[in-house]
Amino acid sequence: MKSADFNSAIGLLKEKLGNHWIVGTPLGIGKPNPLVNALYQCVVEDKSLNLEIFTALSLEIPHGNSLLERRFLKSFTRRFFGDYPELQYIQDVKKNRLPNNVSIREFYMQSGKMLHSKTAQQNYVSSNYTHVARDMVDQKINVILQMVAVDRSSDGDRYSLSCNPDLTLDIIRIAAEKGYPKPLVIGMVNEALPFMAGQAEVEVGFFDSLVDDKRHYFQPFATPAQPINVTDYSIGLLVSTLIKDGGTLQIGIGSLADALVYCTQLRQQNNSIYQELLEHTKIKNTFNDVIEQVGDLDTFEDGLFAASEMFVEGFAHLYDSGILTRKVYPDAEIQKLVNQRKLDEKIHSGLIRLLLDEGIIDTRITLRQFNRLQNLGIFKSGLSFNQGIIINEHGEQIPADLHGESLITDFEQFCLGDKLQHGSVLHAAFFMGSKRFYQWLKGLNQEQQQLFQMTPVSQINELYGGEALDRVQRVKARFVNTCMKVDVLGAAASDTLDNHQVVSGVGGQYNFVAMAHALADSRSILMLRSVHAGKHTVESNIVWKYSYCTIPRHLRDIVITEYGIADLRGQSDETCIKRMICIADSRFQEGLRAQAVAHNKLNADWQVPELYKHNTPEKIKSQLAKAQDQGYFPAFPFGEDFTEDEKVIINALKWLKVNTRNKYAMLSTISKSIWSRPTDKEKPFLEIMDLHQASDFREKLSAKLFVYALKHTRV
Repeated sequence: MKSADFNSAIGLLKEKLGNHWIVGTPLGIGKPNPLVNALYQCVVEDKSLNLEIFTALSLEIPHGNSLLERRFLKSFTRRFFGDYPELQYIQDVKKNRLPNNVSIREFYMQSGKMLHSKTAQQNYVSSNYTHVARDMVDQKINVILQMVAVDRSSDGDRYSLSCNPDLTLDIIRIAAEKGYPKPLVIGMVNEALPFMAGQAEVEVGFFDSLVDDKRHYFQPFATPAQPINVTDYSIGLLVSTLIKDGGTLQIGIGSLADALVYCTQLRQQNNSIYQELLEHTKIKNTFNDVIEQVGDLDTFEDGLFAASEMFVEGFAHLYDSGILTRKVYPDAEIQKLVNQRKLDEKIHSGLIRLLLDEGIIDTRITLRQFNRLQNLGIFKSGLSFNQGIIINEHGEQIPADLHGESLITDFEQFCLGDKLQHGSVLHAAFFMGSKRFYQWLKGLNQEQQQLFQMTPVSQINELYGGEALDRVQRVKARFVNTCMKVDVLGAAASDTLDNHQVVSGVGGQYNFVAMAHALADSRSILMLRSVHAGKHTVESNIVWKYSYCTIPRHLRDIVITEYGIADLRGQSDETCIKRMICIADSRFQEGLRAQAVAHNKLNADWQVPELYKHNTPEKIKSQLAKAQDQGYFPAFPFGEDFTEDEKVIINALKWLKVNTRNKYAMLSTISKSIWSRPTDKEKPFLEIMDLHQASDFREKLSAKLFVYALKHTRV
């Protein structure tokens, strides 16, 4: 059913649901923003209506805090985001002014954006990603709003849930299982959204209402590339040594994940340089035991398979580099044969005997077995089955009888196909990334689309329901995630501060850490920057204790900072403490050691080994300096989104932030900036910031500070 406009879609809600709408809409870029805004505005204007929105990751265009940040971002966002329609409710949530007849509940928030919103903090729902669909159904969700991709051809339009089949498919399934009414599904077509096949593809009848109006098409929210610094690269380099060829990989978004991808590419594309770097940084010698046990340093011959809740741009780069190439197939017994190297993608003679010996087929093939093998490509697509007889497109027949070697030989010649079908190199529940990533996705041909399978989150984030298949697909898995704090016993905080303010959300991190313990030869790897630079001080991210944890200590596994690898799995508390102190910044090692001794968790005579006493930022910079001079480890290895002029402004604003970080520094910088006069070099940047004709005191002071910062940062 198609709707001409939003009014008819809203009319359908009023007709079917009355005045109380409990809306589920996807996390991230799958929200149909114009439709959500129309719904929100309708409820704001009509107080007889009640609207509850259950969602996550409501994406906000950056606006900045200070006058200088706002001026820069106004210029940048106008160029970069264009006519992106922002969600109207975001500002009302941030400013605690939601109408009484509206509630917004999120289970994952844009990192750090809602720390100071009372509304957001009070309505946050802490739930594992895999449990969110269940929770939505329990909250009696009665409508789903979803942005939809379309593939137009002479054969008709095809529709895809694209970036977000994650919860929609699970909600509908769970509602049916519980005997609840199926939520209304209202889609909004957006031709700019990449079309994804597999389970993401749905029939037009899937929707109760489908709005397809080119006036509402818009470019999906894109994340500007973030620079990768030496700390990130040091962590990425260490993690890359633990990725096993022929294994499985899960990563997230951000500069740490990008650094891992770059280092993994370096391992594949220039292995000699990679090995030299490991020697130079002493990574190979220092962590040889854990690398030999867990990882690999050679190139990827068998390749990797990705099983990740988020399809991030890094996987596209790994695919283009010939690393993300290990195909998995939707049949546990066939996949097991592939893992054992008894079967590969190309089908060879002798396969029927192998299937018989493995008990996968009987000597008299049944219709079910025939359909199963034909779907996998083992049998030719043109064959049909009728009462124990297999018939080809020419009408020739052969009995489905495998008693005797001569019959098996004839049967293979008649029935076997050329190669296995439905292999995929990635399973993921949602995607989000840069403009370049979206263009890459849109450029995939139909055969490539099949390699990247978008699935419900229940399939990707858990083993339950398909455990036999998952166990043979997700071999040698490395689930790599980022965290904020880790205590010396291995408990990690990744989403919430110790005062219970939510930074982001649990998402799927707990699921993947638990899965690493449940799967054979699989490991959880938590990436952690060793320190956090606050406004006034630098604090250690390795702590004695933290009042909140996302990952409990009994699920501790591998933690990696820029200073090294701490393998904590199955270790005593004392060993864990020693290993965590050894990868901490040296400014905080003695304090951690003293606390452990004071609480009887560490012998008093233990001292930090000499090898780890020099864990300093300067050491990390010096280790990678030579490689950077040779062109390796660039700040933006996968493309950047800022112009040269914008980068000049960013550097100036960063310098200014550091040099006004406290009251003394601010007064000192202001007093020195008073005498700054713009030259012809600085004037164009003042115009970009709309400060070339400063009028009031605030603008004039900001202009002075900006010019002063430019003089200190622009070469």
